[in-house]
Amino acid sequence: MKERNNSIDCLKGIAILLVMFGHVQVHNHMTDPYLYDIIKSLQMPLFFLISGYLAGAGTKIRDFKHYRSRVGKRAVSYLLPFFSWLVLQHMTYIPRALKTALFQLDYGLWFLMALFLFTWMAYTAQLLKAKTGKEWVFWTALLTGCLLVLAAYLAGVTFLSPSILIIYLPYYVSAYFWGMYSEVLGKRISVKFQRAAAYGGGIVFFLMAIFLDLVTVSSVVMLGVQTTASFLGCLFVIRLVLDWKENRVKTRLAALGQYTLEIYVLHYQFATVLNPGGKAYDFWSVQGLGYSVAAFAVMSAITAAGIWVIGRMWGVRVLLFGKGKRG
Repeated sequence: MKERNNSIDCLKGIAILLVMFGHVQVHNHMTDPYLYDIIKSLQMPLFFLISGYLAGAGTKIRDFKHYRSRVGKRAVSYLLPFFSWLVLQHMTYIPRALKTALFQLDYGLWFLMALFLFTWMAYTAQLLKAKTGKEWVFWTALLTGCLLVLAAYLAGVTFLSPSILIIYLPYYVSAYFWGMYSEVLGKRISVKFQRAAAYGGGIVFFLMAIFLDLVTVSSVVMLGVQTTASFLGCLFVIRLVLDWKENRVKTRLAALGQYTLEIYVLHYQFATVLNPGGKAYDFWSVQGLGYSVAAFAVMSAITAAGIWVIGRMWGVRVLLFGKGKRG
C-alpha cells in the first residue's frame, strides 16, 4: 500500500505540474500546437482517473448517516473553496459572479465542482447498494446519473455546465470500475499485457498529438478522438509511474502531489507576474523558452509562499483550501 500510495501521489504531482505549465502557456498567449495538446490531453483527465480510482477502491457508504457525513466532508473539501475563491476574486459583483459560475463552471474553479458532483453521484449509488445489498443497483444508479448528465447536455441545459461534466465523466467512471474490481482485473490482465498496451498506446498518443488537434472540440467525432487520445496518454503515464522504482525524484513528486488542491486554487493567479503587459511569446524561441522557465519559477515560488502563509491560519485555510489540517 505504501508503494501504491506513493505512485498515486506521484501521479498527482505530475498532473499538477502539467496544469501549472499549461497555464503559463495559456495566460501568456504562447503559440504551441504540440506541447499544449499533450498537456491538455493529460492534466485534468489524470486527476479524474485518480479520483475515480480512489473512490472505487476506497471504503464504501454503509448507511445514510455515513452518507451524510461523507457528502458533508466532500462539500467542505470541494464546494467551500469553489465558492470562497469566487467571492474573494469578485468582491464588487458577487451575485453576478455566483450566477455566472453556476451556469459556466469554468468561470470559477470548475474542477472542484465537477469532482463534487461526480463524488456525490458515486456516494448516492453506494447508498442505494447498501440499502438493497445488490451490486447491479449501484451500477444502474451511477450510469443513470451519467445518462442524466448526457441528456441535460443534449437538451442545451447550462446549469452546472453539463458540457464540461460529460467530457470528464468517462475518466471518473472507468477508473472507479478499475478501482472497484482491481484485484480481479489484475489477475485476469497480466502486467506484461498492461505494459505492452500502455507503452504501445503511448506511441499512438504522441502521434495523435502531432497530427491532430487535441484541444478544440469541433464535433462529436473529434470529442471521441480526443477522449481516446487522453485515455491512451494517461494510461501511458500511469504505467510509467507504476514501473518507476522509488527514488528521490519520485518521492519529491509524491510530496508535491499532497498539495495539489492548494496549488490548483492559487498558482494560475501568478502566471503573468512577469508579463503585466500581456506580451505574446513564441514558445519555441529562445526568448519564449527563457520566459516560460522564469514565469514558471516565479509562479511556483509565490504559490509555495502563499500555501505556507495560508496553511498557518486555520479559518482561512478551511475557507480557501477546505482543509482543517495542514498539508
